[in-house]
Amino acid sequence: MNTDAPNNWMPIDIYRLILEHMPIAYVDIAIVAHSAILLVQREDAPARGMWWIPGGRVFKGEVLRDAAIRKGREEVGIECRLGPIIHTAETIFEDGPLGIAVHSINACFLMYPTTRDFEIELDSHHTNYKWVHGIDPDLHPYVRDCLKQAGLA
Repeated sequence: MNTDAPNNWMPIDIYRLILEHMPIAYVDIAIVAHSAILLVQREDAPARGMWWIPGGRVFKGEVLRDAAIRKGREEVGIECRLGPIIHTAETIFEDGPLGIAVHSINACFLMYPTTRDFEIELDSHHTNYKWVHGIDPDLHPYVRDCLKQAGLA
């Protein structure tokens, strides 16, 4: 078991308490390019191995819009122009970090790369990526809802 809080952004004992007692605020980003949306395959719990929309925790004092732009840079290496929030929802996973169930409150933004020529640079929390033009019924319901709200059929 990992003994450090993710990204070392807070002491592990405090992170554990928060996971046990509070929902976590997340942003997700539906990056649109070439009439497709980017999905990443998760390396970490929750949802390890699943195809997901890039995203993650919002830091204290960070507004949602800034968090969404940061996640584009950190997770997939893309500078993005921010669009609107297209979906909000909650997710609850039993397989959360540190073996603790995680309850998240999610806001999904539509985003667009700032340049036509960009390369995907995945962080260590993702194993693969793909561009999708449609909605696979095997995707998690939250991901399907984000893709639908982003305009995929």
